[in-house]
Amino acid sequence: MKMIFISVLFISAISLTAPAQNVPNCNQGEKLAENTWNKWGIWKPDISPIPFKTEITRMKRHWNWISSNSIATIGPRKLDIGEEEKFGSIVGQSKRTFVTDPSYNNQVVITINKTDGRAETGVSICTHTEAGVTTTVATYVFPNGNDREIKTFTINNAKGKIISVAMRNNSVANQFEYRIKAE
Repeated sequence: MKMIFISVLFISAISLTAPAQNVPNCNQGEKLAENTWNKWGIWKPDISPIPFKTEITRMKRHWNWISSNSIATIGPRKLDIGEEEKFGSIVGQSKRTFVTDPSYNNQVVITINKTDGRAETGVSICTHTEAGVTTTVATYVFPNGNDREIKTFTINNAKGKIISVAMRNNSVANQFEYRIKAE
């Protein structure tokens, strides 16, 4: 009887934690957000976003100078709110993270368009405050299969926060092709 109880408890624990393993964490975005806040100090909504964009662009350029923004790019990629969409491909069990500047908008809409590929891919969207608080505001798993899909995430109360979008391909052999935009 004890064995049955322990087995049921073990299976229940696995089934409760399994979905969380399919979405990535926001640790890359958290580190970049922390560095941004340390560099610029207290966020002021009345200043221009140009200093933040310039600094993050400089850091990204430095990180990715050698890789030419290829699949070998190190660290998070920049996602500008209200600018052009980004696109790419995530191959076998790798991760891609996008990070915005601090938002000047109270509401930001992130659109991810699965354009091709078969890989199950997990998505986590997080906000990062200047106080160092990281909050996961949305998660989603694009299912395994050839179906194209567009998923829209609305982030409320985003003003003054850095937003990160982490995507992880959960497949060994399949890829996930995407387009992503923040508005």
